[in-house]
Amino acid sequence: MPPQLPIDILPEILRHFVGELDEQEILHNLLFVNRTWCQHALPLLWTNPFLMCQQPENRVKLVDTFIGCLSDHDKDFLARRNPDIPYHPRPSIDYTDYITVLEEKNIIESVNSWYEKLPRSEVKKEKTGETEGETETDSHADNETEAETTKENARKYEATVVSAMLFKMFVERSSNIKWFNIDCDALNAKWYDGVITHQDYMADKILESVAKYQQSLVRLAVVFNGGGSQADTSDLGKLVVECIKVQGRFLRDFIIENACGETFAQMHHALRPRANSLKRVGYTQCDFSEFPWSVGIEILSQIEELYFIACTHLRDNQLQKLEGRMEKPFPEFYYYVLKGLE
Repeated sequence: MPPQLPIDILPEILRHFVGELDEQEILHNLLFVNRTWCQHALPLLWTNPFLMCQQPENRVKLVDTFIGCLSDHDKDFLARRNPDIPYHPRPSIDYTDYITVLEEKNIIESVNSWYEKLPRSEVKKEKTGETEGETETDSHADNETEAETTKENARKYEATVVSAMLFKMFVERSSNIKWFNIDCDALNAKWYDGVITHQDYMADKILESVAKYQQSLVRLAVVFNGGGSQADTSDLGKLVVECIKVQGRFLRDFIIENACGETFAQMHHALRPRANSLKRVGYTQCDFSEFPWSVGIEILSQIEELYFIACTHLRDNQLQKLEGRMEKPFPEFYYYVLKGLE
């Protein structure tokens, strides 16, 4: 009888393929060796599938697979909104179990590729009367432009809804998300048809689910609504605070953009017990007018990498004090202040 390969070293062997140029093809082929190899290759192949699948045709297949994983309620919602979306049967394997990396950019790009391949129903054109001085040609051109704008708005809306649906499903179904990036603006589509039609899939609901279901977060990166009101940012900020308090015990990376106000300060009070695990913190376009510098210096002086980009109300004396207390040499600490250094 030939010697058997010890099962406990198989994961270590497979990890050597991660990062190779042909990683996807290699891992896919290993699925067919036998059941044991399949069980160990699947988690590596599906840990970050939206980054791994770069070809448009592969992205389409990937989104089709995950739409099949949606609940019947979500599938019915999509069918009512867009009858062009075909029915997708549930796959035999729930691939959401293996996802550990969530980045809305890669998901949205994949969904956009998928949406472009959907069959299109004709958009009905509204009949409009000609005003004085308009020619029939001008009126026809205006109608064509209006119809194209309507179709483009509909496409953006539907693609964003599907992206948010998938994002929320991954958060609720995969219990091992480690890398979580969310752009709240990118996943909120509440303007089409003048009504909010998918409250359950807005960024606040997704962050609520993160605080409820995820227990292994290593990276938390949040971009707040750039054009939103401070009240909107405050509400989302409170949810980020909850994520840090409840599920942030393994947090190493904390990246934040467009944060301000009292909740920005509360985030750092919540980070205080996590200071020993934090390795990287970054701020982009954040307002530091209410930043708790005493707590901030205590937290940030222990990390390995820190950056500020285009932030406002940064105080030069506080940055110098922070630099003086940092354990790492100055080159590890850098900042780009485009405005507002005080």
